[in-house]
Amino acid sequence: MKPNVIGAIILVMILAAAGGITTWMGLFDRSGEARLIDVTITISNSCPVDDVYFVAYAPESARTARFSNGVAKMRLKRGEAIRLALDPAYSAVRFVAYDEKAAREVSLFADCTSSDRQNMITRTLRQQFGN
Repeated sequence: MKPNVIGAIILVMILAAAGGITTWMGLFDRSGEARLIDVTITISNSCPVDDVYFVAYAPESARTARFSNGVAKMRLKRGEAIRLALDPAYSAVRFVAYDEKAAREVSLFADCTSSDRQNMITRTLRQQFGN
């Protein structure tokens, strides 16, 4: 055989192997489906209640995960919203938190501290409405 033919065959074999490997690894996945990922959620808690009273909540899929030693685990779509919420067993108390997008590692913050400005607004409203 001629050296050019042998080189072409080797090149085709290398390209086929590279294409097979990248397809197997999912690098060219264009299906448009959001893949599920394992999400590790950590809580940073400045509230006077223990972490066990909070859950990680994904509203889109209605999934919840409880915290154990400050960590919760969920399987979600990449980019799905996650928020910190109080355990549904404590529905009389309201807690508002911001959404974070699902990634392999996410940190959620429980901030129960109030600023002087918030205290002033609350005091003014109480005075105005007599509560």
